[in-house]
Amino acid sequence: MKTPSKTEAKKLAKAYSHNKEYEDVPVYIIYCNRSEKYYIDTNNLMRLWETLIGYYINGVFISEKNNS
Repeated sequence: MKTPSKTEAKKLAKAYSHNKEYEDVPVYIIYCNRSEKYYIDTNNLMRLWETLIGYYINGVFISEKNNS
């Protein structure tokens, strides 16, 4: 999924992480510099123009060290 705002991306990722389908699976929030959108995915592979914001596991947010 893609969203235009970080707040909306965090909200969606948290909702997905509470879903039984994604139990114990990280739900990543990735920012794409090219499209200026946030993406929510369970795949952590990133391209050079993307930045990992953080991820949710079972409703708990884990932030990347370089991001706040």
